[in-house]
Amino acid sequence: MPRISVWLLRMSLFALLTGALLGAWLLGAEPWASPWLPRIRAAHVHLMLFGWLMPFVLGTAYWILPRHAQREERGSVPLANGATWLIAAGILLGPCGALAGSGIVAGGGLACTIAGGGLFLRLLWPRVKAFGR
Repeated sequence: MPRISVWLLRMSLFALLTGALLGAWLLGAEPWASPWLPRIRAAHVHLMLFGWLMPFVLGTAYWILPRHAQREERGSVPLANGATWLIAAGILLGPCGALAGSGIVAGGGLACTIAGGGLFLRLLWPRVKAFGR
């Protein structure tokens, strides 16, 4: 398994654990009115959608999709590293901004995650091809 896939899968599993803990807390605390509930819910949603699901899918796709025959096996490694760092920054900034109540930081985290995902899609797109080609 490529190192980038390992890091993406580890990040996603950490986000899954953290998001599940926040979700369990939300389930237990739901009846009590608290100003923290919307913030924790936003952090939970970010962790589960952009922290767990997205890196898991991208890391698995980077590993499993067919490799290039003439070029670098999996495409540009610096591009994949940059996309991974952007996704990692988004996974940290998004929930932290949501918990702090800072829409700017949370939005920046979301932007980093989407930009990293876009770079990964750019990297993976040429590797999606019909069997035998």
